[in-house]
Amino acid sequence: MDVYFVNAAPRLRINLDDGVDPVDVGAAVEMLDQAVYAKVSPLVVKLLGFSQDGSLVGQFSGFMHGEVIVAAGHMQGFCGKPLGSTSPAVAFKARYPTDGFEEDLEVVAPSPPGNVPDLILLKGSRSATSLWSTDLEIMASVYALGYTGTENKPSCSKGSLSSTMPGSVAITAHADDGFSGGPVVDKHGRLLGVVKGALGTTIMRIGITPNYDLHTYLLQAGYPGLI
Repeated sequence: MDVYFVNAAPRLRINLDDGVDPVDVGAAVEMLDQAVYAKVSPLVVKLLGFSQDGSLVGQFSGFMHGEVIVAAGHMQGFCGKPLGSTSPAVAFKARYPTDGFEEDLEVVAPSPPGNVPDLILLKGSRSATSLWSTDLEIMASVYALGYTGTENKPSCSKGSLSSTMPGSVAITAHADDGFSGGPVVDKHGRLLGVVKGALGTTIMRIGITPNYDLHTYLLQAGYPGLI
C-alpha cells in the first residue's frame, strides 16, 4: 500500500519496541509507518463544506467512529481563507477513501459554542469499527492523517506529542489546512486526538483536541465513547 507522507522531516523519534537490529532500523521504521497507515487510513474521510447556494467553501478531514464521522467543529460556519471571503459552510459531503463514494451528511451533534471542544459529529450511510484510544505521553511518536489539496487518499505526517497540558495539547508535525478533523494516533494506531490546526509556521505545532474530550463529547451526544 502506498503511504502518502507529506513530510519526511518530522521523524523525531523511532520509538520502536526492543529487539530491532540497528542495521534494520530503517526498514523496521518504514514497516511500522506502513502498518499504521494501513490500519487507520480506511477510516479517514474527506469532507467538503458548501455554502447555502451550493458553492464549495472548504475541504476538511474526518474519521469514522462507529456510525458517526468525527470532525473539527470549526468547519461548521467556516467562511474561507482569508476569513470571511466566502459565505459560511452549512452543508457537508463525505468522500470515502476506499472507493471514492460521495454522499451528503447530516450534522447529528453541532459544534459547541466557541468550538470548545473543537468537534462536530456527522452521519452518513456508512459505519466502521472504532479506533481504540490510549493515554497521552509527552514526546511519544504520533501520526496525523488527513487530506491535502485535491488528493483523494489521506496523507500521513509523523511527529511527536509536544504538549499534554489540558487546553493546549499539541503535536510537532507538518499538516496542511485540509488535515483539520483528521485523527492523531500512536505507533499502534490508537487514537490520541483530533487535529484542530497549525499553531506555528517554522516548526509546525499542531493543536489537537485530546481523546478524553472527544470521549466526553460522544457520550454527551448520545453515542458510544472511546474504548
